[in-house]
Amino acid sequence: MDVAVSIAEARRELAAGHDKEAARLLSDAVYRTHDPESERQIRELAAQGRERAGRFGKGRWDEIIRVAELRGARPQG
Repeated sequence: MDVAVSIAEARRELAAGHDKEAARLLSDAVYRTHDPESERQIRELAAQGRERAGRFGKGRWDEIIRVAELRGARPQG
């Protein structure tokens, strides 16, 4: 699945309250992209998911955010 499609589908799943599926889609997308805009969108959606997560559900979102930030901090060139 294309990264942009995964992000769009994750956005729909998150809106529908299917947080686990949204997190899975974003996890897959963050490892497949090298595009700063896609990474930004992934971080944004993961932050939304984290806000809604219960006490024990924040870890999956934290990992997505961590990977997106690491990939975004890599040297360009």
